[in-house]
Amino acid sequence: MPHAVYHKDGIGRKDLNQVHRRFMLLHRERLRRIGWELLPAQLEFINLLPLLFHINHPMLPGFVNTATPAGIPNFSPSKLLLQTAKKISRSFEYQKRARRRFSIQGLYLMGSLGSVAHTAGSDFDVWLCHDPKLTQSAIESLKLKADRIEDWGKSLALEVHIFVMNVETFRCGERESLSHESSGTTQRRLLLEEFYRTGVLLAGRYPLWWLVPPEEENNYSEYAQMLLHKRFVDPLDCIDFGGLETLTPDEFFGAAHWQLFKGIEAPYKTILKLFLTEAYSQEYPAVRWLCQEAKAAIYAGQESTDELDPYVLMYRRLEQYLGERGEKNRLELVRRCFYFKAGQKLSAKPTGREPSWQQELIEKLTREWRWGEGHLTLLDSRGSWKIDRVLEERNTLVRELTHSFRLLTDFARTYADAGAIDPAELTLLGRKLYTALEKRPGKVDSINPGISRNLEEEQLSLHYSITDGDKPGWFLYLGEISIDQAQVTTPVKTTSGLLELLTWYHLNGIIGHGTRIALYPDTCPVSKSELHSLLH
Repeated sequence: MPHAVYHKDGIGRKDLNQVHRRFMLLHRERLRRIGWELLPAQLEFINLLPLLFHINHPMLPGFVNTATPAGIPNFSPSKLLLQTAKKISRSFEYQKRARRRFSIQGLYLMGSLGSVAHTAGSDFDVWLCHDPKLTQSAIESLKLKADRIEDWGKSLALEVHIFVMNVETFRCGERESLSHESSGTTQRRLLLEEFYRTGVLLAGRYPLWWLVPPEEENNYSEYAQMLLHKRFVDPLDCIDFGGLETLTPDEFFGAAHWQLFKGIEAPYKTILKLFLTEAYSQEYPAVRWLCQEAKAAIYAGQESTDELDPYVLMYRRLEQYLGERGEKNRLELVRRCFYFKAGQKLSAKPTGREPSWQQELIEKLTREWRWGEGHLTLLDSRGSWKIDRVLEERNTLVRELTHSFRLLTDFARTYADAGAIDPAELTLLGRKLYTALEKRPGKVDSINPGISRNLEEEQLSLHYSITDGDKPGWFLYLGEISIDQAQVTTPVKTTSGLLELLTWYHLNGIIGHGTRIALYPDTCPVSKSELHSLLH
């Protein structure tokens, strides 16, 4: 397909329509893929969402009152959708009314839905954009309706978050609570970049950003105004969330700071985003946004949903970034995180049915990475990794989080004068990192930040001896390790006191009711019965 050519004074409507069509095809395919992953009742929820905000009907989920803002432009329910609504309420009748005003401008899904990282447990983040002219009481009524629809989603085992937003205040930079993960500290432009890359149009107006050519991104506001002013696009058909042309260091720092903060508790989940933020920071201030890369590919005629998958785009950027830096170990960690995020266990292929598109895509990537069956089997057994493997993995994750902290500190030092970066925030983050990750005598550290589901061991050996300098010490070994074998075996944990050791392996779940413990030597100052009483 030919590249659409744009000139400031001579934009062809035909070219605009072609680009719009490509984006719509991509979004329809993403919606189709979302549908494949859902249970029938969950699929009905997503399909009904636009209808629920298009009308107020007392027999449908979420109803508050007939005055609640409703109506989505360019939306008309299909016969199949009306039949689905009738299944919920037999008395439901759809009455089509000519509307002079639509209170809901658009409804969009955002995040991993419809991507290779979409799993059965994925959250549903929904942006609900309302008419900026709505009164505060009307907005409160709309929020109540959204809360009730979220509750209905919960009853279908869906975690749904509907963010009711005013696009005008968002575009002007007001920070609204648009991400339940952010505790209200969301950085607007980085969130917008993620929205443009991952968002799926459910109903209503399409983002005007689609029609601003990649080469005009730095001139976004002026170009968008020209499109509207010269009537190349109808302002009632599109919605303008704004561009990415300006980004302050403190906003960038805030996002990186938050990713690192979350990464301590759930490293696999956040390390991809953390590394992407790092890659962006190394390019700052001339950042090549992923969403702009995706847009450029669409403008050039790329229609492969797999290649435009937001998580594949993210992986490709990190592969390029780490490859250029020659950081093979970090790239291998990114691949592991990507594989775990996708949730496809390739070592246990289902028999009797065709592989899913996700499986085929992940399989293609793992062939690129030259991962053998043995490696796949090891990764797929992560839920039952034991302490030795978990400690090795934790050390890798700790090293990377600390490395990211150093890069973040350097970024803050370089750009501190250009923005309002609070040094107290860096200090706080440093303290949290050291609290979570630093090893100290007497500190009971957590060794399993979401790596394995079960660290419980069948057999442990506990040794007591007087070390050099006449200090008593306790040594924990995996398996049945005799006194002679202990001379050539590295203990998993060493402490000066018994209680510290028992607390450590109890709190980390290494010992359970079925764990057998061998105690050495026979002259140990604690008897077996005393040991069991302590553990109990």
